[in-house]
Amino acid sequence: MVLFELFAFKDADKILENKGLLQEVKSMMSYILFVNHTAIQEWFHKSGWSLENYIFKETLWRWDAYKDKIAVSIELSLIDSVHRDFLRAVLAHKHGLVDALVYVTSMSKEPKFHNVKRDIEIFREILDVPILLIGLEP
Repeated sequence: MVLFELFAFKDADKILENKGLLQEVKSMMSYILFVNHTAIQEWFHKSGWSLENYIFKETLWRWDAYKDKIAVSIELSLIDSVHRDFLRAVLAHKHGLVDALVYVTSMSKEPKFHNVKRDIEIFREILDVPILLIGLEP
């Protein structure tokens, strides 16, 4: 089992709670044994989330998991990928395809939870999509 920390931006936790998904996501995080992309994605799949959903028909971009207009992105390697994911989430939110983004990362490896949280704060004025940031610690 891994430990996890949450940071809710723009009431993302309330949006997930209203959809009945907040406790589901928290429960999944408590069952994860390994902080790796496949293991995390598998828990979403077991909980009925669709995997590798296309973000836009015109591109090959995909969400790692998706359910009821909640997108999930799992990033465990590059901070620059976080910024790209934020941009995609902003566009999807603007098009009404996403109500909130669940962003899963690590507490101890890049991109570290505290760095992603810092960047959310830096981009606060242009990020209009609610984000539930989850940091996992093995």
